[in-house]
Amino acid sequence: MCKMRKILLACLLTVSVWAAESNVYKVSYNAPVDKVLDNMLAKFKQEMLVVVWQLDILEEFKHKGLDKKFGENFNKAGLTAVRTLVACNGKFGNDIINQDSDMMAYCPIRITLTEKDGVTTVLYVRPSSAPRDSKAYQSLVKLEKKVTKAIEESMEME
Repeated sequence: MCKMRKILLACLLTVSVWAAESNVYKVSYNAPVDKVLDNMLAKFKQEMLVVVWQLDILEEFKHKGLDKKFGENFNKAGLTAVRTLVACNGKFGNDIINQDSDMMAYCPIRITLTEKDGVTTVLYVRPSSAPRDSKAYQSLVKLEKKVTKAIEESMEME
């Protein structure tokens, strides 16, 4: 029964993500940011999406004193965490460089995770939002599929 529930949830998430008419992929999980991030990092490693950089944005803002500087205007959304990571896959990166180096704006990829009330949302600018006439467009679409699949499958890991 639990496995069937996971399959149904995955299908619903996939449909909701595909239905969105947005250049931003967005999916939410009822789990803390640390769990989602740990699962994503493990899945990315399996999928050869090398994480080259991470940042705890909200903590960095606080460290820089922005919470005091902005006062009541700081984090009005009430997020409890904002993390970002940059990842790269050598094959896709090389293909995109060779096909249309201007499209390297989409590769390496950047993913942002936000948390509020125990729900973590994963945000990712879709490379398929690139100009369709770019010679790198098909590689960007394949990269997007690889990344979104890894994100979705990461929450199936235990």
